[in-house]
Amino acid sequence: MSARVMFLPWVEAPPSSSERTPQLLSRLSCWYHVVPVRPGRFNKMVYDQDRPRAARYLLFLADEVDTFLRTLRAARREKVRLIFAEGTYFSLAGALAARLRGIPMVWDNHANIRDFSAALGKSRLFFRGNLLLERVLHSLSSAVLVVSEKEKDAYREMGFQTDKFEVVPTCVDLDALDRDMMPRDEGRKALGIDGHAVLFFGTLRYEPNLESALYISREMAPAVREQVPDAVVYLAGSGELGEAPSDGVEMLGFVPELAPWLSAADVCVAPTWRGVGILTKVIDMLSAGRATVVSPLALDGMPELEDGENCLVGEDPEHFSRQVARLLGDEALRERLGRNGRRLVEERYCWSAVGVKLRRLLDGLMKEAGNG
Repeated sequence: MSARVMFLPWVEAPPSSSERTPQLLSRLSCWYHVVPVRPGRFNKMVYDQDRPRAARYLLFLADEVDTFLRTLRAARREKVRLIFAEGTYFSLAGALAARLRGIPMVWDNHANIRDFSAALGKSRLFFRGNLLLERVLHSLSSAVLVVSEKEKDAYREMGFQTDKFEVVPTCVDLDALDRDMMPRDEGRKALGIDGHAVLFFGTLRYEPNLESALYISREMAPAVREQVPDAVVYLAGSGELGEAPSDGVEMLGFVPELAPWLSAADVCVAPTWRGVGILTKVIDMLSAGRATVVSPLALDGMPELEDGENCLVGEDPEHFSRQVARLLGDEALRERLGRNGRRLVEERYCWSAVGVKLRRLLDGLMKEAGNG
């Protein structure tokens, strides 16, 4: 019988989702009997920006207590051997329950609080409070997962002992992606696409993505179409642009399946200028074998990216537009970058390459706890 492992929080996501949390949940479900703990009744209210700040702080405390109690009860009832928790706030509830149960807890940390606070313009009070919380959580955790060596180095610079840290990058299920992909001509026909197709995707409710979309509409698309008049940029993702898109930009809204659009795209773009961690969208683009133009930010999370080898890098907004136009005009370069980008994912950012390391870590923690 497989070990019982708790996943906190359980997320509802389509099987094709490439986001980190659904992918990890899928992997753990293949290896273990996963016990779910879903977000509680207060969780959505905590992040409702229409509520007064003081009320949201109180709701946060209520949500933490509620999550902790439900986690503790489920861990006791199901005889869970390990708790795997996502993000700081869920991990705190999971860590306290794990400590009371005498079982290991793994904290999957998507980004360090220093760089996250700086990238999103958070207050110094927010940073200090969350840094203290992370120090407490680090002491309670059996292992801490980070997405890159850069993240691990950031914690070392902040004075954390890094012996508990393990680098597990965001990965993609290539087998699942390949099942959904189709030849480019077939994808273009299915979607009714003529001319050159450029693709960007990401929820516009996330401010860095909205900034990217506005840059595409206001600057990139007009500049590219001066060189490639039949180019159309397709923006996929929930949320509103807040203004009418420029000529040559089509807003797709939420797209339940990205594979047809990836199949049809000539070029993918990720003009994201601020953020932290690995840009999941870049992994998706490279996985599909599509030539991709990225901002320098992408190299922070994926240092193996190399301009002219497996992607093109746009150093600033003007240069980014030139790189897109260059790529649209050079089919041989597109094909070469697409092949090399796919190879990078196969070697470093897919579950067949990384999953063995993660499972060995989790099995080792449970074995050690059992021997204790």
